[in-house]
Amino acid sequence: MAATLSLETIVGESFMKDQLADVTYWLALQISKSDPPVNLDEIYQGSVELDYLYQTLTNKAQHYWWTENGIELSPMLVNNAFFRAVASLYERNLEFSRSRNCKETDWVKGLLHL
Repeated sequence: MAATLSLETIVGESFMKDQLADVTYWLALQISKSDPPVNLDEIYQGSVELDYLYQTLTNKAQHYWWTENGIELSPMLVNNAFFRAVASLYERNLEFSRSRNCKETDWVKGLLHL
């Protein structure tokens, strides 16, 4: 028997993908603007700080989406969004560190007299 996709299924999957991206972006912003700054190297390795951030920000995300948009986020979506946000910030930080110390940026350092 062939499986058929209903319009509701297709629209629902699209909505979930968009929602995952939105929640991931929101969580990445929350992590980025935390004060004091988060040590991404420690968090990526796993730490008490990661556990604290996870508990705090996932609850905050669920509360925010419920109060602002009237949307109840699934725990799975929030979990995925949180770890995607941490991974993307960690990768961005690694890329920044690599590019900052490479030959391609030496001319910029010369211009800035660093």
